[in-house]
Amino acid sequence: MSQTGKSLTSTERDMEALEVFVVGNPDLEQLEALLDQFNIFEAIGAVRQELRHSDFLAFLLNPQQNHRLGDAFVKRLLQKALIAAQSASIPVSPIDLDVWSLDELVIQREWQNIDIMILDEAHSLAIIIENKISGGEHSGQLKRYRHTVEQHYPDWCIIGLYFTPDGDPASDDSYLPIGYDLVAELVDRLAESRASTLGPDVRTLMIHYTQMLRRHIVAQSEIAELCQRIYHKHQRALDLIYE
Repeated sequence: MSQTGKSLTSTERDMEALEVFVVGNPDLEQLEALLDQFNIFEAIGAVRQELRHSDFLAFLLNPQQNHRLGDAFVKRLLQKALIAAQSASIPVSPIDLDVWSLDELVIQREWQNIDIMILDEAHSLAIIIENKISGGEHSGQLKRYRHTVEQHYPDWCIIGLYFTPDGDPASDDSYLPIGYDLVAELVDRLAESRASTLGPDVRTLMIHYTQMLRRHIVAQSEIAELCQRIYHKHQRALDLIYE
C-alpha cells in the first residue's frame, strides 16, 4: 500500500522500489565510496594472483628486507599460529620465538615448488608456507613438500603453514591453518604500531594490502557484506535491473 492507502500497480511498485534503491541509499553510497578508493594491488591486478600475494608476504616475512619491520611480522605470525594450534607435538613455543633473534632467517620463493620456505639455521627450524587464494591443494602436494624438506633438513623442526581466505584445514595435519583475516590483522597492527619507523611508502603498501584483503579475500569481506545487505534491502529493484 502507498502512503495514501491506495493499492499500487505492479509498475508503480517497481518504480517505488527503484526510487528507494537509487535515492539517498547510504549502503549504496558506502559501496561506491569503497570501490572508488585507489588501491595499488587492485590497480596492478594482483587481487587473485597467488604469486603476487606470496611475493608480498615473503617481503614482509624477511627480516633483512628494507621495510624496517625486522623480524616482527614473522615472529607474530608464527606465535599466533602456534597459540591457535595448541599442539604439544611442536617442539617450539611462542615463548621460544619471543626470545629468539630471527634476524638471520633465509626466505626462499618456489624452492622445490614450495610457495615460501623459511629457514632458521641457528635454531634448526624450517617453515613451509603453502598459499591458496582461489583454488585448493592438489595431488598430495602438502605431504610431498613436507617429505622433501625432511629429506633436505633431517633432525630439524619443520612447521607447515597453510594460508587460505577462510583458514581452511589442510589435508596434512602437520600444517597449521592460517586465515587471511589474521594476516590482515597483523599487518594492520604493525602499520599502526610501527608508524614512526616505517617509511611512508612501505606503510602505504601495508595499508593498501589489508584494504584489498578485506575488500576481496577474507571471509565475509567488507564489500561482500555490503552487497548482501543491499540485495536483502532492495531485492525487487535489483531483480528488475538484472531483467
